[in-house]
Amino acid sequence: MSKNIYIILISVLCSFHAMAQKDTLATSAVAITTSDKLSHKNSIKPSNQLFGMLPGLQVMQTDGAAWENGASLSVRGQGSLNSNAPLILVDGYQRSMDELTSEEIESVSVLKDAVATALYGIRGANGVILVKTKRGSVNEPQINFSYEFNMATPNRLPEFVDGYTYASALNEALRNDGQPARYSGSELDAFKNQTMPGFYPNVDWVGEALRDATYGDNVNFSAQGGSRFVRYYTSLNFLDNRGLLQPTETNEGYSTQQKYSKLNVRTNLDITVSPTTSVQLNFMGNFSEHNRPGKVTDDIFNSIYQVPAGAFPIKTDKGVWGGTTTYSNNPIAFISGSGYARSQTRALFADMHLKQDLSWLLSGLSVGFQIGLDNTASYWDSNTKNFGYGSAVYDWVKDEAIYTNLRNEGTLSFSKSVGDVRTLFNLGLYANYAKIWGKHNLNATMQYSMDKTTMKGRNTGRAFMDIVGQVHYAYNNRYLLDLSLSGSASSILDPKDRWGIFPALGVGWVLSNEDFLDRDWLSLLKVRASYGISGRADYEVNLFKTIYDNSGNSFYFGSQTPAGLGGKRVSQLGINGLTYEKSHKLNAGLDFIAWNKLSLSMDAFYDHRTDILVDAGGYTSSVLGVPVPKKNNGIVDNKGVEIALSWNDRISDFAYHIGGQFTFARNEIMQMNEEYRPYDYQKRTGTSIGQIFGYEVQGIYQSQEQIDNREVKQKLGTVRPGDLMFKDQNGDNIIDSYDQVALGYNAGMPEIYYSFDLGAEYKGVGVYAQFQGTGHYTKMLDTRSVYRPIVGNNTISTHYYENRWSESTPNGTLPRLTYTGSDNNYNNNSMWITDASFLKLRTLELYYNFPARLLKRTKFMDGAKLFARAHDLFCFDKIDLQDPEALGAVHPTMTQYAFGFNLSF
Repeated sequence: MSKNIYIILISVLCSFHAMAQKDTLATSAVAITTSDKLSHKNSIKPSNQLFGMLPGLQVMQTDGAAWENGASLSVRGQGSLNSNAPLILVDGYQRSMDELTSEEIESVSVLKDAVATALYGIRGANGVILVKTKRGSVNEPQINFSYEFNMATPNRLPEFVDGYTYASALNEALRNDGQPARYSGSELDAFKNQTMPGFYPNVDWVGEALRDATYGDNVNFSAQGGSRFVRYYTSLNFLDNRGLLQPTETNEGYSTQQKYSKLNVRTNLDITVSPTTSVQLNFMGNFSEHNRPGKVTDDIFNSIYQVPAGAFPIKTDKGVWGGTTTYSNNPIAFISGSGYARSQTRALFADMHLKQDLSWLLSGLSVGFQIGLDNTASYWDSNTKNFGYGSAVYDWVKDEAIYTNLRNEGTLSFSKSVGDVRTLFNLGLYANYAKIWGKHNLNATMQYSMDKTTMKGRNTGRAFMDIVGQVHYAYNNRYLLDLSLSGSASSILDPKDRWGIFPALGVGWVLSNEDFLDRDWLSLLKVRASYGISGRADYEVNLFKTIYDNSGNSFYFGSQTPAGLGGKRVSQLGINGLTYEKSHKLNAGLDFIAWNKLSLSMDAFYDHRTDILVDAGGYTSSVLGVPVPKKNNGIVDNKGVEIALSWNDRISDFAYHIGGQFTFARNEIMQMNEEYRPYDYQKRTGTSIGQIFGYEVQGIYQSQEQIDNREVKQKLGTVRPGDLMFKDQNGDNIIDSYDQVALGYNAGMPEIYYSFDLGAEYKGVGVYAQFQGTGHYTKMLDTRSVYRPIVGNNTISTHYYENRWSESTPNGTLPRLTYTGSDNNYNNNSMWITDASFLKLRTLELYYNFPARLLKRTKFMDGAKLFARAHDLFCFDKIDLQDPEALGAVHPTMTQYAFGFNLSF
């Protein structure tokens, strides 16, 4: 049994205490996690708290700079050849959850099936995530104060060779290419013995550019309570992160550290205006600031991963930044000498919800009105400069040093710009009728809503309109029926065809309420099924229009002195019949609770996505002469299963839980307008979205004789000893593009996503651990210098150097070194395809809740908790050199440590 399967079985046999809390009378597939389960981890971006918390929700880390990017979220894998991002609603409005702070979130729900998502019409096909913030209650004022100190250390920093080894490797690469060596024996000795470090240096760019740890704070104050007339929740949160780069404090008057800070303020009010009228008012504002060097993060890490240890010193003996005509990207100068840039982002969310009870008119009738207005804007101040740099070369013939100034030091140049500006306006009206009579329970809703988003720039606005009807009926708390029908429109579509109709039907049977299953130990046994249609139309604007520009050829008029006038050219053909994607969702599920301790939820789903907007160039001749418009005829099938299992128990003062969740989702491209391919094994149709194609490696050529004697000839480029040997897939004895086949699984999203957690508490002392992993996941290893050394003036990793093929190391497992490059070795092939599956310890927490009897003596404190946490402590995977979630020349992922306390009054 493979390691992956073994881990999967563990996750299923274990259980997950944060499984979906099912409404007993619901037929939909909804997963919910609450604030107490999310509280084991704080994050600058709340989306990074959701790893393994909700069955059906795949959460993937993007890189280690948590303040720059939130997690990548996907509901039940990939169903579209375009964006698979779910719709995220905060308190019912389309907002980014990463604008919030962890402390203000009450719950997060994931809507997965048609009954739940059809209500969102043309935006619901990729699933919906609902985020609910905390509210007040009728209670004495409760004050909460918490502080958390954070420290994080980088994971799996790249290890590159020293200056001497790089020089030797470069000579070897040139020799392999049939070219003369770059460095002489005397120069190699200078590198090796470090007798002339100003000319033959040995710089550890990773160690020089990155600190051992980052540091940050998270301070939160909140007040919650109220009377029957006014309930309130208000909070103030400040957090910061003080970056990984160094040196950053060498300039007078400013820092170049990559650091972040954010202040959030929230007030949620519930006001009872009269016995029949209530109003909710919500306000949230935040101010954030991001400081970084004048060079962006990508430039900095690209330079760290590229520049060899022996290329130049950090600074020459003349005190100027080191560099050469080849390398103008001194990593330390990028960090410390290029000035700084600072962004400020301001966000204001405000909304109101008024509800009026009309029972005096009709028992059970109520109406409501809601309005929301959001505004987010970011501003950049850039104070950047060109750093001066020069080269230092030693002339061995003349026995003298030569210093060349390659660029003079610049001065700080100030500029300012407006970044993202976004305004959202929402208006909604609804009527609800609820009635219980005898064994019948009916709840019906009609709703109208309109969303309009305006962003900076031309043709960037979006508007959506929805008219929704929904009916929920239960008979004798046993037989359930949900019906929904929505009409939804998008401004992105052709005005003649902007509306879509989205029906859904759900049925359920609560067997545990039947007399023949009347058991004291059985709390819930329910089966349910649903089918319906949701939509997606997150396209660019004006795709249905034919657009002209002035880039056409000139036309000449006049016989004596002809004058040329520019012509117009069709730059875009409008898409005829542009429509929205249609997601036909089928779901069957089971919910089970026994002894009030064991909980089980199982779902099987099938998503048939049609009318996907895909390229049409594969079957339209280029003779057309203009860009071929896309076409709504793509089809993808996505199907899978979800399992969530938990056990919660208490024995006297000892409480414990164990839980797990498992999701399997596999998609298949049924139609994508694929171009003609002569062999079936080359077709993308029938494979998964993101499937990698490449050559199958059979070994490494050991000699020119082996190359010459092999019947199969590789036509990709010049083949030399140490090059990869590929399999001839079609039997024509030629290796060319027709020999590429599907390799591994898809690279876009793992097919298997699972987690399991454990927790125990005894007399206030507790421990919590959560593991999360993936399976059936493939990545391409193409990080510069780590897997693509020397070529493009890159340095070389220790791993590659120690495992390369050479004449002296014919048992090497990696291809020969080359300076000029190799079309044979550095392409998509099975040598660079890797299993990216992993298992991570996402969270480990130790805590102590002070006993109530001790706190009573203080006469003012109701609760106190001390905690220590660690996140992403270790990872089991097959890559080793880099984190599977942060492949490439990017900011490393971080192991985080947090120490803090919570106090309540």
